[in-house]
Amino acid sequence: MTDRIKVSRVIHTIHATTDIARCRALYQDALGGLVFAENYFPAEDRDAALLYVTNHMVEPMAPRNPDDLTKPFARMAAKIGQAFHSFELKVADGKAASQAFRDAGAVTASDYGFFFFVKAESTGGVLLEVCEVPMPNDPYDRRGWGPEVGQGHASGVLRLDHIASVVADVDKALHFFRQLCDGEVIEDARTGCPQPGRRVLIQLGDTRVAFIQPDDAEAGALGAFLSKVQNGIYALVWQVEDAAKASAYFTGKCSLRVTAEGCISSGFAIDPEDFLGARHEFISGAI
Repeated sequence: MTDRIKVSRVIHTIHATTDIARCRALYQDALGGLVFAENYFPAEDRDAALLYVTNHMVEPMAPRNPDDLTKPFARMAAKIGQAFHSFELKVADGKAASQAFRDAGAVTASDYGFFFFVKAESTGGVLLEVCEVPMPNDPYDRRGWGPEVGQGHASGVLRLDHIASVVADVDKALHFFRQLCDGEVIEDARTGCPQPGRRVLIQLGDTRVAFIQPDDAEAGALGAFLSKVQNGIYALVWQVEDAAKASAYFTGKCSLRVTAEGCISSGFAIDPEDFLGARHEFISGAI
């Protein structure tokens, strides 16, 4: 394709769960999430909540009838369990983007016209949602909206630093996000967190996304991640005012365990088992 698809923003990250009420409450209590909408989508028989943690929207999503595997989200949830499901790109024309990706050899799914998914095998390892319409009641589209609206919570979360994806083929991810989409490489370098590998940081719309390929895809925390059924999103990495205070808040007030094990950043994480399968990492930042 000659023209890259323009991405104006990363709309949100979907967190697949079996307990939408508990998941929503975790984001509210631990990270200061601000819920602005809840919905039920009959075509996929699933419930969702829409919330912002400072500048990034997260969508906890659960199949209403998880045993009904005729529905695509229930099938996916049965495969990956509780985990990050995908992140979503905002484009001007969903139908045109879908056609362009398919013309380039990508495989799409659940194409409803105004939004669709690109399967992970086409992006280097990340399940991708693409949408042309605004989310219902999205504060992002209102005057005066900014990440500072969600700052000031006891956790000290300031903003999303980046989405971290662990993939087996960084070059394929680069082809999709740089050649088919208008992503731009910020950094392409070696990493040792938590094991040796290549890390490419891309600016995609208003959000930075890191793609990490471990040298040994069968060893360590990243090898363990790649060995299981998943959709490529390893962690959301957040900047906090004070890492020590954030850690104390999570372990004290929220009764969540924290760990440095498996971190792809220089900070720490809430134990994913305590956050319904989602890995959230925290690094020190500044306002």
